[in-house]
Amino acid sequence: MSDCIEGPQDNRHDFSIVPVEVTANTTLVFKICRYCGVSYRYVDQIWEEIATEESDG
Repeated sequence: MSDCIEGPQDNRHDFSIVPVEVTANTTLVFKICRYCGVSYRYVDQIWEEIATEESDG
């Protein structure tokens, strides 16, 4: 889990909400921090962190 310190308060992410329409009646909602790039998707009424494949280890 990423700790983000860049926001107006310590350890706060600055998320931008990104709706992505998949089909005519299905829209996925993502939120991405513009500081550290951590991203979440909204699944079953909870925000689930999307694992990035950048980390080697």
